[in-house]
Amino acid sequence: MADNVPITAGTGTSVATDDIGGNHYQRVKVTWGADGTANDASATNPLPVASTSGITGIADDRKVVTTAGTRVTLASSTACKQVVITAETDNTGIIVVGGSTVVAALATRRGIPLYPGDTISLEIDNLADVNLDSTVSGDGVTFAYFT
Repeated sequence: MADNVPITAGTGTSVATDDIGGNHYQRVKVTWGADGTANDASATNPLPVASTSGITGIADDRKVVTTAGTRVTLASSTACKQVVITAETDNTGIIVVGGSTVVAALATRRGIPLYPGDTISLEIDNLADVNLDSTVSGDGVTFAYFT
């Protein structure tokens, strides 16, 4: 059987439409399935969805910048797909997140500044590529990473 059906105006064939401002827009019911089948989508029979993120696990840790103005790596080489970093809520300065050239000092700042409680999410393949610096010694972050 053919997949297409011709619709000719004036021959008695009706098509469901919605009249919006004098223009008719065809209404189409959503279905899914292999060729030759049609499963109506509904609240009790939703469209099937496949996750494409590939995330299979989660872990977390904490990192402190012991000496302000001294860049530290977030973690040793650790494969991941995403990391969510939050500046500790009791920090008294600013944490800056960035690459290997991150600098917290305002005059030469490089990276993304996080005030206490601020969060950043990065899609990245290795925690060792993320670096921190701080304007105050002892300030830090907590983080969760997804593998």
